[in-house]
Amino acid sequence: MEKAFKKVEKTLDRLHDLQEIHLESFGQKILPDLEKQSAERTIEVDKLMKEINNFMTITKNKTDVGTDAMKLCLNDRIKNILEQNQALEIRVQDFKADIKKEMKQVSKGKQVIGSYRSSSVVSNHPKVISITN
Repeated sequence: MEKAFKKVEKTLDRLHDLQEIHLESFGQKILPDLEKQSAERTIEVDKLMKEINNFMTITKNKTDVGTDAMKLCLNDRIKNILEQNQALEIRVQDFKADIKKEMKQVSKGKQVIGSYRSSSVVSNHPKVISITN
């Protein structure tokens, strides 16, 4: 039982550290790879679910104080992970909204630049070159 508990704790630590790294990546000048980050977190969450299921199977019929304390500890740690995940989700949504806003500005800029072109300049260019005399 202790071994299973330690495995769950270790997986929780890895997921916490991974989410911290992903949160910090938004402060860097390089754009974060959201797909890669999501895949990394999915792998760690799958491992966590496996370890928790294993722990719960082992402790299914145990009702002693030590087991209950372990379950409460894991419950608190999982709540922290979920709060961290929610903060990460908000950062991702804000990041996507910023990119969308900037793309609209770029699109408007292209339209404005295109409107500065004089139609007479475009029409004065020959469309066919005559090579006969």
